[in-house]
Amino acid sequence: METQNPKEKPEFPSHEALIQSEWNTIKQLEKMLADPELTIKEKTSVANVLAFHANTLNKLLAQRGEKEQFDEQNLGDFIQRIEPRIFRRYRRDFRVWKRALSLRR
Repeated sequence: METQNPKEKPEFPSHEALIQSEWNTIKQLEKMLADPELTIKEKTSVANVLAFHANTLNKLLAQRGEKEQFDEQNLGDFIQRIEPRIFRRYRRDFRVWKRALSLRR
């Protein structure tokens, strides 16, 4: 068994490898969203994970000094392309969320 020297720094993946990994993950999640066998709940979960990874990719690209890739599209434009059933569920959940945060009750 190999023991690590406490003074040695562990090797981390390169910045480029992390960016490539995020792109691969995003592509796989987009394929999963297109799967007609997934339920609405599963598609919603996949969409949340996709948004998380897109945000992570944005942060990695900003660290590298590149302009963010997802600046040109706002949340409303993205939601309009989503399947109508998922859009209705999102809109309903958003209204409930707003009501819960409202100071007027």
